[in-house]
Amino acid sequence: MLPAVRNKRDVAVVFTKDLPRYFNKQEIEAILDAVKNEPKKYLLISLLWQTGARVSEILNIKVKDIDFHNRSLRITTLKQKTRLQRVIPIQGSLLGLLGAYIASNELKREDFIIDITRQRAFQIIREAVLKAGFDSERAHPHTFRHSFAVFAVLSGVPILVIKNWLGHSNIQNTLIYMQVLGNDTRKFYEELRF
Repeated sequence: MLPAVRNKRDVAVVFTKDLPRYFNKQEIEAILDAVKNEPKKYLLISLLWQTGARVSEILNIKVKDIDFHNRSLRITTLKQKTRLQRVIPIQGSLLGLLGAYIASNELKREDFIIDITRQRAFQIIREAVLKAGFDSERAHPHTFRHSFAVFAVLSGVPILVIKNWLGHSNIQNTLIYMQVLGNDTRKFYEELRF
């Protein structure tokens, strides 16, 4: 039986979908290790993993979308009819990776960070996942989006924050990831300080 989550109207929301396939942190590290000497592939996978953005959104990022001062990345949500933008905070290590990649490739403000086709991105992901020794069923860019969301849930990030980072228009799409917690909520209770 899947756990129920209460929404704002105090109506039980029951999970009806299975938790999507995802990689855990150690598996992601192994995949990144498989492409560590290939900067473009390493950056692509790092961006997918550390932002939770869709592959088409990653391929749409230009140099001007990176805010080095505020350590954030502006992502244009391409799935919805209106091209909404969201800002995702990024860590220093990813910012450094982006800076080094931009410098070594002499990219200009209007240049795309990763200038490849969607098909090529899918191919890169598949090759990296298989090279790391994982099953082909998870060899898909969207698996990294799911991995980001699951990792965020397990790290205690509020579900509304995850919803905003992922660019979901409906909270129901984000609540699916809460299933990873299952019935074991003891760790959250033990962190409460009464």
